[in-house]
Amino acid sequence: MPESVGVLAMHPQMHTLFPEAPARWRWITGNGDTNEIIEDRGAEVEVLLSASIEKLDKDMLARFPKLRMIASISAGFSNIDLVECRSRDIAVTNAPGLNSGDVADLATTLLTSLLLRIPQSHSYIMDDQWVTPAGPLRHSLRNTPVGIVGLGSIGLEVVERLTPFGLDLKWWGPRPKPDAVIPHVNTIEKLADECLGLVICCRPEASNRHLINQGILDRLGPDGVLVNVSRGSVVDENALIDALKSSRLGGAALDVFVPEPTSSERWAGVPNVILTPHRGGSTYETLFAQAKIAQSNIENFLDGKPLETSVL
Repeated sequence: MPESVGVLAMHPQMHTLFPEAPARWRWITGNGDTNEIIEDRGAEVEVLLSASIEKLDKDMLARFPKLRMIASISAGFSNIDLVECRSRDIAVTNAPGLNSGDVADLATTLLTSLLLRIPQSHSYIMDDQWVTPAGPLRHSLRNTPVGIVGLGSIGLEVVERLTPFGLDLKWWGPRPKPDAVIPHVNTIEKLADECLGLVICCRPEASNRHLINQGILDRLGPDGVLVNVSRGSVVDENALIDALKSSRLGGAALDVFVPEPTSSERWAGVPNVILTPHRGGSTYETLFAQAKIAQSNIENFLDGKPLETSVL
């Protein structure tokens, strides 16, 4: 039998995604939380299973002196210090493209809920404002201008789902997309000026930290809405909360935050907001599919074969 290899899953229960893990995988486990396990047994870890939400910077990676590979079960890898991995010859893989549809499902649901003023309607009843048979009016979804920020795999799935609603869709992003089926707008400022809704699904990078700032929110205006399924760093949360509290923005829906987990206290009293706990791409079906790719990558790495989805 091939020599065993120490494998650590960075999240509790992640190992359950690998019901047919090879016999040579030796799970690194212990009592207490993951940090305590790392403290006790980090020196045994050769392969790390990541979910893209924990920070694997130089200091964290130093706790694994024998680390040979990081296999992410998600598409994202911005949490991983690739420079440090390269210097230590640590292989990095991800599982791209598999959860794009799931994230787009959530983004579409959040956007249409905001445009249909679901949070306001809920508050209207709960605050006992519904005192006559007639309730408040709203605008139709048809022909409402909506902008997509980032037209990668998730953005394209969002477009596919929103098209049947008859929205006026357009997009902005830093990279050209010659095959795009919706119009491109030259700047994000112009996109915000022209739209009542923005869906943020761009790739998180250092260059787009706080891309959605007070200026963009003010351009959307009191009737505008924002959905973020990218990463929390792309939106200036303080500016967003202030815009919602001062009614300078009509509504927002977030699946991602800085930091995570976010707290209920931070959002107490913020009106017209929908919050979900970074679960856009987390479905049973997708997680098992991503784990299958991670397992194949690990086995190929151990056998000296080409990796299926190599980042490094």
